[in-house]
Amino acid sequence: MKALLKNLLLKAGVYYKINELRFRHNQRDVSQKAFYATIIGNDDLVFDVGANIGQRSAIFSQLAGMVVAFEPQPLCLTHLRSRFKFKSNVKIEPIALSATEGDASIYQSSSHDLSSMSPEFIQNVGKQLFSKETWDATITIPTKTLDQMIATYGVPSFIKIDVEGFELSVLNGLSWPVHMLSFEFTPLIITEATRCIERLHEISANYLYNYCLGEELDFVLPDHVDYKTFSQNVLPDLEGARSFGDIYAVMRADQTYTRGPRAAGNEQ
Repeated sequence: MKALLKNLLLKAGVYYKINELRFRHNQRDVSQKAFYATIIGNDDLVFDVGANIGQRSAIFSQLAGMVVAFEPQPLCLTHLRSRFKFKSNVKIEPIALSATEGDASIYQSSSHDLSSMSPEFIQNVGKQLFSKETWDATITIPTKTLDQMIATYGVPSFIKIDVEGFELSVLNGLSWPVHMLSFEFTPLIITEATRCIERLHEISANYLYNYCLGEELDFVLPDHVDYKTFSQNVLPDLEGARSFGDIYAVMRADQTYTRGPRAAGNEQ
């Protein structure tokens, strides 16, 4: 049966296309793993906020001691639980992170990776760039804060935040600095990124910043720069960036930071 299917695909020219896509996917994963290997250590705790179907969580799980994947969408959760059912170092939290604990609405997109808790994102980004998508289903989901999750699991060495325009609300639930984090930015709503940078500066003046564009996990700036330099000289240019990207904030190498509360049963 497999041989017959392969022959049919070969005749249709599909087989080579599938192999090409598989090769590109594998190359992307290798590239991303190499990038994150410079950030994540074997004993590190990583938070993946907006895990979706777990593409980044899978990479993190190969590098870190423990990964906590936060994802509220039911269909994505089903995929995550199946994908990581044999991964003892991946914990799935079926919640969204926000500024407060409670319940909130998520606007589900016809494409799961565009679902958002931000009406501004849907109006100013989703409907402009993804006009064929719809956000016609809304579900209520539980929310907690980063502070609460740090109290539960301990202080992560790295937090990845990708929540389609809801990044500021996630950061507003954080009260103390972590070693390193990233959050997605979108040129069409660059003011959201500006507010996120301002929030991080409120948490700690010792953060340095850099960014990557698109799925290219390679820092654009040769060196991380301070808040003033990034805010005045870099952020204004990102409004005209060719694509979305991720902004990274890392504590200065010569600075220590105050850890949050110890997780129950853990020594931090």
